[in-house]
Amino acid sequence: MAYRPRILASPASALVDEAVEVSMTGCRARVTVTVRARVDDPLRGRWQSRAVFEADAAGAVDLASARPVAGGYASADPFGILWSLERDPASVPPMGFAGPSGAVDVELAIEVDGAVTDRARISRSFMGPGIVRESVSAEGLVGAFFAPADGTTRRGVLVLGGSDGGLAEGAAALLASHGFATLALAYFRAEHLPPALVEIPIEYFETAIRWLGRQPSVAAGGLGVVGRSRGGELALLLASMFPEIAAVVGYVPSGVVHAGIAATHVAGAAPRSAWTYRGKPLPFVPPAYDGSAAAAASPETPLELRPMFLKSLEDRDAVEAAAIAVERIRGPVFLISGEDDRLWPSPVLAEIAATRLAAHQRSVTHLRYLGAGHMIGPVGLPATANTILHPLRGLSMALGGTPAGNAAAAADSWPRVLQFLRTSLAAR
Repeated sequence: MAYRPRILASPASALVDEAVEVSMTGCRARVTVTVRARVDDPLRGRWQSRAVFEADAAGAVDLASARPVAGGYASADPFGILWSLERDPASVPPMGFAGPSGAVDVELAIEVDGAVTDRARISRSFMGPGIVRESVSAEGLVGAFFAPADGTTRRGVLVLGGSDGGLAEGAAALLASHGFATLALAYFRAEHLPPALVEIPIEYFETAIRWLGRQPSVAAGGLGVVGRSRGGELALLLASMFPEIAAVVGYVPSGVVHAGIAATHVAGAAPRSAWTYRGKPLPFVPPAYDGSAAAAASPETPLELRPMFLKSLEDRDAVEAAAIAVERIRGPVFLISGEDDRLWPSPVLAEIAATRLAAHQRSVTHLRYLGAGHMIGPVGLPATANTILHPLRGLSMALGGTPAGNAAAAADSWPRVLQFLRTSLAAR
């Protein structure tokens, strides 16, 4: 009997958070089959993953139900071959998988008895059909607006990145593809904006909120805000100050204001706030910076900032002064943190906000994920990165989490985020 191992993958083109159906047929019964995935992208670099399976009695393998016997993940998972993609260290992309500019082509291949027998290609995108991107430069803003091409009115969502600066375009494009009109807003490290996260005027975000609310494709009745890390801190802060914000999603956020982050750390330099309002710096928790630990950081031993943040939280007076008045938020709050977050203690920082909200009978949900680190995001993206070369400090920093833990947190939280925004904003 002639065997002809084939790989089938569908859909051929889909959003990054849509499950892909991958199966193999035409193999010998119980033969070992290796599946490889590879991305070669001029912006995102080279990423590769591998999983090994045993074909069933009919000579077939279905990745949605088959458990790998070896490779980058260990449980049956339709996203496994994608979230286990690892970046080639020699191919460091400037964007990772965060940007919406064009689709990402993933080449799939199967090997039997050490030889490649078939290949397939699938396309993954942050921006779905019918969504258009518009650069935003009005009133001094630096952003990207994603909305339906046909002008359909949708609820507006402001999307804020973290301490790496620039635009969080991927998240904004993906949210727009799920029924929102979104503004990805940069607030430093972009165009004419400040080069560092130091004393950024809150009035800048007030301008962005008003701009977003005026767009013809944005429905009246309140906006959502989604922020990550320092952007999560900012999301809570903005919602506490501006009544236009009707729902908040904070990924690995903080319920207290922290110090700004300069381009380089200067020994003895007085810390400054990350934010100002009406010309005055907002109170912040002074950093407990460990210069010796920073000096020892390397790609092999990345700097773990979590102990420094925990140390700074011991100053109870400073924490109280810098606590965000989340009880002033006029809508529900949804917080997500990783128990193994090593960049900063996001479960502790998020719980500061959650406890304060609950004490004032405000609606709050706080999801805390075991095994997850700082990089929880939409499902379907690579979950293997546990270090980052910080663009401001130039240091290798630990993110924490295992790939499986990060992927599980993404798979569980992403649909909840979408439902939270739909429900919370529709109720306005």
